[in-house]
Amino acid sequence: MEIPEKRRSKRLKTSLPVTFQHVGTSKRYGETVTKDISVTGLRMNIDSFFPPNSNFVIKLRFPEVNKIIEVLARVVWSQTTLHSNQYQAGMEFTEINPIFKKWLEEYILINIALGK
Repeated sequence: MEIPEKRRSKRLKTSLPVTFQHVGTSKRYGETVTKDISVTGLRMNIDSFFPPNSNFVIKLRFPEVNKIIEVLARVVWSQTTLHSNQYQAGMEFTEINPIFKKWLEEYILINIALGK
């Protein structure tokens, strides 16, 4: 039985470079890549568990067009990845510049249309 899609926007499976910094007391930061992205959030691997509602500053790099987008995001879910000491986290964008949001929406739709 297939699970119904609950997401509000289209997802693009892609590995974009990400720099992140936890906004809480730990001030942890790191680099990773996205697993997928939408105009409302992303999924990425991280090396530590962060509970839901943990806040982050995220910088997304789009190397093919030499663009960086900075957003604020919160953890919606986090779980361990199989056969690894890493976690996957689903992040929801809480603050994104409207111009960046529009650009990101077009980027995702174009790449989906191109079959990437």
